[in-house]
Amino acid sequence: MHAGAEQRDHAARVVVRDEQLASPLPLLLPLPSDGEVPRAAIGGKAWSLQQLASAGFAVPPAVILTTGFFAPWVARLRATPAWEALLGSPRSGWAPHCAALAAQIHGLALEAAQRDALAQLRGLCGADCEGARFAVRSSSPDEDLAGASYAGMYRSLLGVPGPELERAIRDCFASCLDARVLAYKAARGLPVFEPAIAVVVQHQVDSEVAGVGFSINPLTNDFDEMLVSASWGLGESVVDGSVMPDQFVLDKTNGHLLAQTLGSKQSRSVLAPQGGTRRDETRRDGFCLSMAQLAALKEVLLRLEALFGFPVDVEFACAGGALHLLQARPVTAYVPLAPEMCTAPGAPRRLYMDVALAKGLTLDAPVSPMGQDWLKQVIGRMIAHCAGPVDFPLDRPDGWLCIGGGRMYLNLSRLLWLATPAKLARSNAPTDRLLAETLATIDVARYRAPVRPPLLPALRLLPRVLWTLRRGLWRSAVAFVAPERAHRRYLARERACIDRLKAPVAADLTPAQAGEELAPQAMKAILEVAMPAMLAGVGAMGMMAGLAHKRRPDEQSLMAQLMLGTSGNLVVGMGIAMFRLARMLAPADYADLDALKARIARREMPPAFLHAWDAFLDRHGCRGPGEMDLANPAYADDPLMLLRQMSFMAAAPAEVDPEQAQRELAARREDGYRQLQARFGWLRRLLLRRLYRISGLFAGTRDTPKYFKLLARQQVRRQALAAGEALVAKGRLDRPEDVFGLCHADLEAELEAELAAAGAGAAGFLRARRAQRTAFADLLARQVHAFPALIDSRGRILRAPPGADVPGQLRGVPLSPGVARGRVKCLGNAHEKSIEPGDILVARTTDPGWTPLFVSAGAIVLEVGGVLQHGALVAREFNKPCVAGIADVLRRLHDGQFVEVDGGHGTVTVLELARQH
Repeated sequence: MHAGAEQRDHAARVVVRDEQLASPLPLLLPLPSDGEVPRAAIGGKAWSLQQLASAGFAVPPAVILTTGFFAPWVARLRATPAWEALLGSPRSGWAPHCAALAAQIHGLALEAAQRDALAQLRGLCGADCEGARFAVRSSSPDEDLAGASYAGMYRSLLGVPGPELERAIRDCFASCLDARVLAYKAARGLPVFEPAIAVVVQHQVDSEVAGVGFSINPLTNDFDEMLVSASWGLGESVVDGSVMPDQFVLDKTNGHLLAQTLGSKQSRSVLAPQGGTRRDETRRDGFCLSMAQLAALKEVLLRLEALFGFPVDVEFACAGGALHLLQARPVTAYVPLAPEMCTAPGAPRRLYMDVALAKGLTLDAPVSPMGQDWLKQVIGRMIAHCAGPVDFPLDRPDGWLCIGGGRMYLNLSRLLWLATPAKLARSNAPTDRLLAETLATIDVARYRAPVRPPLLPALRLLPRVLWTLRRGLWRSAVAFVAPERAHRRYLARERACIDRLKAPVAADLTPAQAGEELAPQAMKAILEVAMPAMLAGVGAMGMMAGLAHKRRPDEQSLMAQLMLGTSGNLVVGMGIAMFRLARMLAPADYADLDALKARIARREMPPAFLHAWDAFLDRHGCRGPGEMDLANPAYADDPLMLLRQMSFMAAAPAEVDPEQAQRELAARREDGYRQLQARFGWLRRLLLRRLYRISGLFAGTRDTPKYFKLLARQQVRRQALAAGEALVAKGRLDRPEDVFGLCHADLEAELEAELAAAGAGAAGFLRARRAQRTAFADLLARQVHAFPALIDSRGRILRAPPGADVPGQLRGVPLSPGVARGRVKCLGNAHEKSIEPGDILVARTTDPGWTPLFVSAGAIVLEVGGVLQHGALVAREFNKPCVAGIADVLRRLHDGQFVEVDGGHGTVTVLELARQH
């Protein structure tokens, strides 16, 4: 390349002003450039190359056409009819308008400054030299960010001859208007109709070997492993997937080769004599990278991680014995782990189980800082109530349970001293079958803690625990002796607990103080009222199931009918109450939900509806999607959320009425009971009669312990919002909801900081602390679409062994019998889209806030679930087929596919692909 000082000076004088930048913007810059270059001027790809070159990495020399070069073209395209048509069309109609805009790009005239810049670029690059070849790559300001990679969407052209540079530059510019790019921006909440792009013109490396290297193993999420995919020739054959490359996995801590797979490498991409690239045959025997080359790549990847501060993937090329870096960007598709949860590279690893998924909390999102504090209060109070003042920290990763890093983790490395993988699998199968299959494969030698945890202190506490629980255990036993009397007393105690937990707390209490007041009440209600009833119901169900002979399918089938149709389940009752409430309004009332909310607030609705509305919020107002996190609003906080879910039910046909489904199941239950009474001998009849009565009275109480926690949680949430409002009034926070991004200690520290500074300099304390507290949660929210159930302290994700696939069919765990056919609706959260009657609801996991969506669904398909998981229980009580335990279900099924769900055999069969619109 020819890059004299006078050419550099002249290039710097060709400028255009960009309104988003503070200073005049050059139209082109050489790579590397002196001084700080803003990402907005050169885009993510060029900015990354600038960082690499400045840090001394081997980057082929290049020249960057900045966003300022293309600004006049963007302005002209904005004035065209095609642009106006694009702005006025829905997302599904963007493609033809984007194509119309792209068709105009090669006819756009160059302004004088642009012509001058292109002439300088040719001189700097040596474009007129015979045989010169270039890689022309687009570089968007939005590209290669931590939360948006745009992988493969923006254009790159290889082997471009000097005379073809302008055409290639225009082609790259056109890619910023590609409909896929606009849709990607829209999905991530980025500005859609503000196109900006830069272009990198880089010396083409005629590589013998090229490929991609990851500083984290993207297949296992292991932080201590690197993965390299490479093939002969240019790297485009690896990037576009046209060949099966060689694959290598190395241990970054010691450089050992952990695995290597020989790819077929059936062809290679090489430079074509007349420009561009071509494919030719290549030798397929032998690996294309040596251990020396892999070691060099390892050192480069380690240096890049240290430079950028996060895992990276790089495109590299090997030519003439030298290693060149062509691109580096953050890895955006991995699950980060909070630093405090990590062990040192090469140290013994801890294995964590995500209890927020595995034990029925069903929180598949980061838990807010204040939400974590609330969980610590509740669990800490339960431990203190049962065992007294014991040392049981809840924020240490090396302890038994750790609430931190946006999640709640159980330390399985300690637990492996007490239980085998097989026992852990059996205990978790009822709530999550996939997790159970994964637990069964744990490598004990690798993951068991080096030191056995002391058990004597726990054994000494056992008598105290049993003594503390004596009242609850006695009440559970009484339910088997005198079920009707026990049930009457339970209902009276339940009402008293609800009244106590709903009673307003003092207005001047902080969230922490409110939690300290309410948590003991909630724990007493759970352990002495709800748990005895639940144990009686679950115990009776289990003993009743044991009365049917295992070798008598007819008895087993009839006994299965006795497991359904029981009354008293709060979640099922909520779905029925919401359906009734929704049907009290005309479908037209739901046309404007904001207006409907205002009418309800002004009490301008029929008295019968207002009475039912008030009763629903009084009973179920503490519930809602994501209800276990203090930061998430409940129905009482956000009536629009309730109205939107009601609107899904308003036009549903009468046959999806959940109350009718309950009556049908209750009738089947009674019929099954009568048939079994006729088949059993006198002793089994006697036992069945008693257990059937107990289960009917108490089996519906399974959700009551959680309900008590939610009543307390709602009170604490109100206190937190009141504190947030006060801090907004004082100028300490921007919104009341920002308080959930703080910990309890931050509010106390804020008071101390304010007193110490007498108001000077204290205004930004909480904003800064909130930004610090939420930084990792924000990273999780951007990058993690599904939290893993098992992850170790170096990020490695453990997964269930893959099952045998049948073409066109997914096989899971049968959770609720029945067969239904319908169109797939994939939901990442309960607010994402409506479920029309007959739709097949597909989700990773659900909590009670999803219950209204079950009403219209024809069937439910889940990734996380077992026979006792919420989704399975509600599906059975609503008489809906349900299948769970299908790994990566949101990736394997897509909206619009016509499928058959067989809840009795656990299969989902794809009958027809998604309709094309």
